[in-house]
Amino acid sequence: MNNYLYLILIWIHSMGAGIWLGGSLLYFLKSTVYKDSNKPDFISEYNSVLTVSTIILFASGILISFDKLTYGNYSNFSAVLLLVKVILSFIVIYLIWKSRNIKNKSEKPNPSIFITMLIYLIASILSIF
Repeated sequence: MNNYLYLILIWIHSMGAGIWLGGSLLYFLKSTVYKDSNKPDFISEYNSVLTVSTIILFASGILISFDKLTYGNYSNFSAVLLLVKVILSFIVIYLIWKSRNIKNKSEKPNPSIFITMLIYLIASILSIF
């Protein structure tokens, strides 16, 4: 892949990840501050942005993974980390989808924010190797 195209793809992927993690952190912080049952649904304000960033993350992630696995010198360790990252990403999407379909939402924080931070850590490790 062209180096300039790859750089733009990495930048787009990083921006999508930042928006996704930042929106998740904002939702987590606001939902812990407003614990009453009449709290406004903050996520509805950011829903379209988070949806677009998720699509950008998956599309750019597929292209980056394909490029690295095909043309790069990926070790077995990096391939396993990439697989763990993909599995955790699907778990986060499932948890978010499941929490949206529950009518009586509990006051417990959604564990997806912590898994998202773990995914971000794995991405940082993958950028080194």
